[in-house]
Order: sequence, then structure tokens, then C-alpha cells
Amino acid sequence: MPKNNNPVYINVASFQLLEHLHNDAVDLFVTTCGVQNCFPGHFYGPGQREEYILHFVCEGKGIFQVNGETYHLKKGDFFLIFPNMEVYYKADKECPWDYIWVGFSGIKAAAYLHYAGLDEKHLTGQYSNTSYMLSYIQQMILARSGNPCNELKRTAALLQILAALIEEYSLFGVENESTLNSQQNYLDYALTYMDEHLTEQIHISDIANEIGIDRSYLTNIFKRTLGLSPQEYLLQYRMNRACTLLQKPDLKISAIAHAVGYENSLSFSKIFRKYKGVSPSDYRLGISKPQGEV
Repeated sequence: MPKNNNPVYINVASFQLLEHLHNDAVDLFVTTCGVQNCFPGHFYGPGQREEYILHFVCEGKGIFQVNGETYHLKKGDFFLIFPNMEVYYKADKECPWDYIWVGFSGIKAAAYLHYAGLDEKHLTGQYSNTSYMLSYIQQMILARSGNPCNELKRTAALLQILAALIEEYSLFGVENESTLNSQQNYLDYALTYMDEHLTEQIHISDIANEIGIDRSYLTNIFKRTLGLSPQEYLLQYRMNRACTLLQKPDLKISAIAHAVGYENSLSFSKIFRKYKGVSPSDYRLGISKPQGEV
């Protein structure tokens, strides 16, 4: 009998599914993909899948159980199901997750996943830019009619997803000495740049361009090393410097504002109050009072 090249496509409220995709490729091909806004407590399993399936959590949270382990996942996390591996996953009852997924197979699938640090013992990870992944899932859904052109489009979108995971893992998943030294050098350069240009309007993208790296990469280095984004660190640095300068009674508020990168004292005072809970003038008055004075 001739092959049926017509995939199954379902599009209802809170759910999109594309499956039963015909493929002539053997190296790597998409078998299913979709988008789902889960109801509270929605679950799958315990059960098995025939192909690899990657789920990316876009909102909310839930649990993923596999190999006797329970993983509590939230927005920005992903989990991988291996073929014929028994799994169970469930949306949270209070804050159910929304996720996107892509199922795939092929003789090169395991190798690509290995490059991303994923195997039968490492089945979860983080990739915060879910909108990036969603764009490729949507490309697959748009290329849903059964023909060789759309088959290639779906595979290309899958390769983009896998490439993004591999790139993320190569930057942050393997912490060899060379990688750590490079990241520390980038961080040191960024901190020095902020210090030397503190009186100016500083854009994080400008710092990344100076270093020659992507802004998102720089942000990840800051968050991983300091626990703050570059913007959060810069604000903290400016406010701490302002507090130091406010201890000098001869300096005007306007001069301090300029010294820490604000064009006028009004915008500086507004941000300072939000950050410290008092105005610059009240902060200065507080530190100038003798100890014990009320």
C-alpha cells in the first residue's frame, strides 16, 4: 500500500499537536511537536515513548519522574525523554506548567544530545530563552503538510534547537580550566569598564561589544559568578559609590549624581530612594548624626 504522507494536526484551545510525520531521512527527523497550556494536575504516565522528546517549560511548574528520581521543574527548565524509558510527568495543581515539545528520531540523535551533555543519566537542564525555542516549534507546525520541502524545514528547525543546546552546554556545561579563565577575564574586563566609565551612560551591550562576546553570554557569566545580572551589579555599584560620596558633606547631591552616572539629581534621587528606602539627603543626615541621637 502507498504511504500516507498526511500528518495529524490538532489545534484547539490551549493545545497544538503535530504528529505522524512522514520522513525519508534516517540521520535525524522530527516525529511530533506541539504546544500545550496544561490544566492543573495534568499528567502523563507512567509510560514510554517511542522516540526522543524534549519538553521546554515556558511558564508555571511541575514534576518529572524518571529512574527513581523526581525533578521539580519550572519556567526555563527542560527535560528529555529517551525512547522506551518509563517516565511520569505532572503539572503543578496551583501553578500548572505550559510547555512546548519536539519529538525526533534518527541514527544521529543520540550523538547530538551527547554534545549537549544529555544522556540517559542527564535528562534535565536549563535554557531560559524559551521564546527562541517556541519560534522553531512554530516553524515546524507551519511546515506541516507532507512534502520533501517541509520535511527539510522541520529538520532544519530541529537542528537549530539542538545547536542552541549544544552551544549553551559548550559555554557553561564543561568547566575546564581554559573556559573558567576566559570567563574570569571577561568578568574582570567588564568590572573595570564599569569602574572607568561610571560617570557615563553605560549599556551592557556596549561592554559585550568591547569584549567581543554576546550580551547573553556576558549576562550568564555575571549571574553565575556574582549572582546578579550586569545591570543589577551596575546599579548596586553605583548606589554603593553614592553612599560613600554622601559621607563627604562638601559634595553637592548634583555632583554625586553626576559622579555615579546620572545626568541630574532628580533621577538619581528617585533611584536612590527606591534602592535605599530614603532620599540621598536623608541618608546623609542619618550618617551625620552622632551615635545614639534620634
